Amino acid sequence: MLAALLLASCSSFARARKDAALGAATPALVLYKGTADAEVTANEVGAALGGGSYTRALAFPLTFVYHALEHSAYGVIHLVDLPLCAAYSALELLPQGPEIETLDLYDGACFREWAAAADASAGSAGAR
Repeated sequence: MLAALLLASCSSFARARKDAALGAATPALVLYKGTADAEVTANEVGAALGGGSYTRALAFPLTFVYHALEHSAYGVIHLVDLPLCAAYSALELLPQGPEIETLDLYDGACFREWAAAADASAGSAGAR
């Protein structure tokens, strides 16, 4: 029954697929995105304070902890949302039901390309 509900709607299935993929990739995303975001933030702190590389080096660990916690929270949100996709699918079957959208917590180019490829494959599968 759960599988039937998940497959009942392409939008709900796309959301479940994205939640599962990002939930599984959370440990890697915490390190990758946390480090990338911390570097940008540390550079901004160094520029704002007029400091050099020492200021950036001192700011990096603090900003990394913040961004690692931020991306950990994003992963938890996706994992909590995953079992709710069955309810979203059931709601989407109603005539006045809502339009289900995927969560857009990540907006990097690699995520836009992944989402576009997933949407294209889902669209071509539905057109057959």
